[in-house]
Amino acid sequence: MKEYEIGDTLNLGNCTNCGNVIVIEPDNGLFRPQRCGNPVKLADGSWLCGSCLRKLRIKYPQEYRMTPNGKRMEPYERASELNEKEAKQELEHAHDYLEDLREKYGFHQAVFSVEKVDVKKGGFLKPSFYTVTGHVLYGTFTPLDEVSIGMNGAQKAKISCLDNPHSTVPVSDATVQRGTNKLLIDYSWAEGGEEAAFIFQEKNLNLKPGDLIIKD
Repeated sequence: MKEYEIGDTLNLGNCTNCGNVIVIEPDNGLFRPQRCGNPVKLADGSWLCGSCLRKLRIKYPQEYRMTPNGKRMEPYERASELNEKEAKQELEHAHDYLEDLREKYGFHQAVFSVEKVDVKKGGFLKPSFYTVTGHVLYGTFTPLDEVSIGMNGAQKAKISCLDNPHSTVPVSDATVQRGTNKLLIDYSWAEGGEEAAFIFQEKNLNLKPGDLIIKD
């Protein structure tokens, strides 16, 4: 990991929406781009800062796509397909769109839509690992959050940790230890519009694609 040095930054100019100066740390291995607010380049070459991008993600969710060399999945921002005019128009209505979502889902603090569930048995007398992949519809989830499964909250569970939604490393106790280490920045939260993987350690968790995970 490269050691960060003061001044090791790149100035990209100003955000096309809010006007804030956009400075990124391209070689700082301590941060993942979507966690430290890196910007996105729009279709017409203008830039949108990380703060404005996060407001758009609930309507233009982040997704993962295969790299050109076919070796790994990387996050892709659908908002990058907008031009400056379109991005500004969408941002004008971003708050109203969020409030409509909150009303639709009963004004819960955060809602996650389940798209895939993988189960791996734990060790002797240990609970199983449930890797639940999907998108945060709105709000923010963090490790150790107490959540409800489904709108009626019939089943409760605790998120053991967050993980890369397309990780090729098998889930284990080490995954949980790494994901809940407060000194690490990676996967410390998942917010509206992001694709994420929640790791649960439960004896029996009734989850399937299409279900919702609710945080109050």
